[in-house]
Amino acid sequence: MNEDSALSLKKAYDRGESLTMEKAQEILKQSELMGMLLKTPERSPNTFVGLRAYLWRLLELSEIPFTNTLEKVQKWIELLVDKSYIGEGFALEGKKDNLLACHNALITTILIKMENDDKEKIDAGINWILEYQSVERGKERKWSGSDLYTRFGGCMKSTPCYYGIIKSMIALTEYKRRFETSKNLDDTLKQGLKYILNHKLYKRLSMDKPIEDSIILNFYPYTYKSNIMEILSLLKANDLMEDDRCSDALEILKEKQRPDGYWQADTSYMKSAWIDFDMPKKPGLWISYIISELVDN
Repeated sequence: MNEDSALSLKKAYDRGESLTMEKAQEILKQSELMGMLLKTPERSPNTFVGLRAYLWRLLELSEIPFTNTLEKVQKWIELLVDKSYIGEGFALEGKKDNLLACHNALITTILIKMENDDKEKIDAGINWILEYQSVERGKERKWSGSDLYTRFGGCMKSTPCYYGIIKSMIALTEYKRRFETSKNLDDTLKQGLKYILNHKLYKRLSMDKPIEDSIILNFYPYTYKSNIMEILSLLKANDLMEDDRCSDALEILKEKQRPDGYWQADTSYMKSAWIDFDMPKKPGLWISYIISELVDN
């Protein structure tokens, strides 16, 4: 199997190799995957579904170094921010009522990882998390937007959406990597990571079963849903991989290794807007790289 040049670039970047923007862009031009990722989504960004397609595409692009230097990607970021920023955070439909915890965190994370310079907007997304994102059960929150409590089953009822917590803690972690932190951010992140560890990353508190079947499936990059790959990467970024509560999730990943030594994507989401980095059920070079960095370190 031939390795796509975008994956080669990611590996070199992760190793800390010195790469100029010009060299990186030349490598990206050779990537078959990048050719697909840079195709403009078919739906209009003036609708919820259409703008969400741009969000998904930028999520995927944010996993590949130096994509933020591409003019087309910069324009897509500007488009996403222009249509989703509401002053207090980000909502795909551009209204306070429509803000969802996962979308706010995902857009904020994209801006941080893509080295966007509009810190005021980044801080708005982060401050929404610090002010309104529950990281424990039964805690009343003050956000008045209705969708957070009613849409898609309710993101922030007495038991907050687990994915919302994960995505929000990723946003805080990325912010901490790039900017000066604060005690409030550090305390919220610590509390959120504790909540995740108490679930042994993927289990219900009430029984020894996954929170959702998909949380133990391998897929990469990550959508609004999460899985044990992403959660372990979050904990690794916060130096918590040695915690015993990570062991069950690590064992699941180890057991999923194929006889040929690779791992595979178990599923694919949102096929109309999503570009698979690895074809499901086939030996996956991207997913094998990500998992090997978790289980071998």
